[in-house]
Amino acid sequence: MTRSINNNFDQKMSMMEGGGEEKKGRLTFILALTTGIVAIAGSGNYGYGTGVVSAPSKYIQHFYNDTYVLRTGDEMSENGMLWLWSTTVSVYCIGGAFGALIAAPMADRFGRKGFLLINSIFSILSSLLMGFSEVASSYEMMIAGRVILGFYAGAAITVVPVFLAEIAPKNMRGAIGINHQLAITIGILIAQILGIFIFNTEDTWPILVAFGGVFAVMQICILPFCPESPRWLLITKGNPDGARKALRRYRGDDDVSWEMHEMQIEYQEESKEPKVGIRGLFTNKNYRKPILISVFAHAGQQFSGINAIFFYATEIYFMIWPNNVSAVLYATIGSGVVNVIVTIISIFVVERTGRRPLLLYPLILMAASTAFITLSLNLADPTTQDAWDYISLICVYLYIVCFAIGPGPIPNVLIPEIWSQGPRPSAMSVSVQVNWWCNFVVGITFPYIQASIGAYTFLVFTVFLACNCVFSFFMIPETKNKTFEEIVSSFRVDNHHRRLGRR
Repeated sequence: MTRSINNNFDQKMSMMEGGGEEKKGRLTFILALTTGIVAIAGSGNYGYGTGVVSAPSKYIQHFYNDTYVLRTGDEMSENGMLWLWSTTVSVYCIGGAFGALIAAPMADRFGRKGFLLINSIFSILSSLLMGFSEVASSYEMMIAGRVILGFYAGAAITVVPVFLAEIAPKNMRGAIGINHQLAITIGILIAQILGIFIFNTEDTWPILVAFGGVFAVMQICILPFCPESPRWLLITKGNPDGARKALRRYRGDDDVSWEMHEMQIEYQEESKEPKVGIRGLFTNKNYRKPILISVFAHAGQQFSGINAIFFYATEIYFMIWPNNVSAVLYATIGSGVVNVIVTIISIFVVERTGRRPLLLYPLILMAASTAFITLSLNLADPTTQDAWDYISLICVYLYIVCFAIGPGPIPNVLIPEIWSQGPRPSAMSVSVQVNWWCNFVVGITFPYIQASIGAYTFLVFTVFLACNCVFSFFMIPETKNKTFEEIVSSFRVDNHHRRLGRR
């Protein structure tokens, strides 16, 4: 029965599309609109949720204590507050891990666009819970809201890179894909600006933590007017008419025969393999190298120490300006601005330079930066400003620049490219799972490592970065200007054996 359906589908596609001539894609209005809204509402909301609790932390902890006094009549202990606050921060990662787990099957069932619309409900629900937690005198609502926001973010950042990779023309796939990371950096920067300059009072912090729901409302209003993923329509749903219609809107051109032919080839190759779930990623010999790359790229992103660098940056700024809080705050905002600007630059260089160089060379510089941060922090005079303080500052900004142009955006561009349509959502789900749990491990262990070995903490990240450099040099392929089928076929074991035989 399945073979008959496939044969009928192939005959229909053969009559409709003859291969055509390859055309370079361009940035049409509908492609830009879809890219912008899914990136801001999904990835941007993830970045906002990551950075939003930093600035109002003292107000939220006062609310926790006041609520505890109201219930028990006693002040909350210091250990109790530390436990409750660390729970509030860390449950975001746990929610994200479960969101990533459910995203793959849901995106296959409802479509990329359809699932993102359904997922928006969780963002709005989390905003309502956190926004009204003070009125309800319930820190449980705040924590539950963080869990649900993490679930939304984990699901969103699993599907958004897949959606962007599937709607982008081949020659723009890297530039379109980097918008995922760009939106994350913008979300973090918005959270910093609103938290420091606008909603930084005892009365307005609930507005700040609830503001992320605005992104989801924007998505609900705009995304229904955007087409679904043509690849999902054709390869997953077997709907060539719908795929061609969506592709024409994205390309702004009636002649999409070449891309339809490319997707048909991908469909035919995929139909030879069984449907792939998460378990199949680890049992199929053709997926050994892609899953290793997927897991290592996302684990390396978190174990590079980016969150620790952002955490420790404020203390470095206080070393330079010990009595100037405003300068420290502006320097902190400056870190976010640099992150955004360099990520924008990476959009224009990724298709010129390629994925592999943008991942490998920044990792080398990041390893050197963490080593010099360790050196400068140990040699700096804590009683006065000296040259080592400014070397620390330069190294921090160099580290952020390298991360923003390489290990930050590139894994989210590269991983969707090395998988075919069938296993792609499951592979992204596993990758983002790894990212969330590694984020959780770094967030939980960093304060204890810092308390134990102080400035030498960054040598731990130097080791991880060095390992990532070696792995990237030997394992990461170049995917620039290649079709999905060309990339995927290079990992197939039978093709690999044929190449060895020819040699």
